[in-house]
Amino acid sequence: MSQELLQTAKEILAWLAAAGIIIDLTPGIKIQPVRYIIKRIGALMNHDIKEQLDKIEKDLQQHKVESWRHEILSFANECMNRRKHTKEEFDNFFETYSDYEEYIKANKLKNGRVDMAYKYVSNVYMRRCEKNDFLMEREEEDE
Repeated sequence: MSQELLQTAKEILAWLAAAGIIIDLTPGIKIQPVRYIIKRIGALMNHDIKEQLDKIEKDLQQHKVESWRHEILSFANECMNRRKHTKEEFDNFFETYSDYEEYIKANKLKNGRVDMAYKYVSNVYMRRCEKNDFLMEREEEDE
């Protein structure tokens, strides 16, 4: 009797799978039972990998923000120590700051200590523009 019950269960499962596939492939029907089941099984199988990827993504995000922050603060510190920079270096600073601000706003993160550094460098930049005394890159002399 148990063999007969097992055979009946297999037949019912086969009919359900066939019906699910037909429902999935029918354009007018919004529900997709087979795809839903496959998606759930995939999510269960990949749960650990997804957690690891989420952690890596969070670490990468933190590294990216800290790297931008370090670059901005380092440039401001160089300006405070009266090191001259080329106009291109200032342009790079402003581009980095813009990327940093955009990322902070998009991810709803806290800015940190960067605002004061940005204001200071902006003032230095304005003074350099007024006097036109950016550091000039030397052309390599022909030998």
